[in-house]
Amino acid sequence: MEAKDRNQIEQALENHERLKSSYFWTDLGNASARRNQEKKYNFSVSVEHEGDIYEYTSSVRISTKNFYYHGRFTKNGKRGDVRLFKKLLR
Repeated sequence: MEAKDRNQIEQALENHERLKSSYFWTDLGNASARRNQEKKYNFSVSVEHEGDIYEYTSSVRISTKNFYYHGRFTKNGKRGDVRLFKKLLR
């Protein structure tokens, strides 16, 4: 596995670990700060490994009082969970 792919996988896992308990977060303040955080955490990763395509999509929406996070892990288009990416790092 290439170093670039490994870094993307680590970034996806780090992002998921940070955001999976997002309902505990506090208010960021103004709308500009909230939109900047959304831009920072909304991204996608796609990695090919041994002929399979692994994808992670992070979707974050921040309102004035709530954080909404959805992380989607897929292998060849079939939904899975975070274990798909954790297995890639072994």
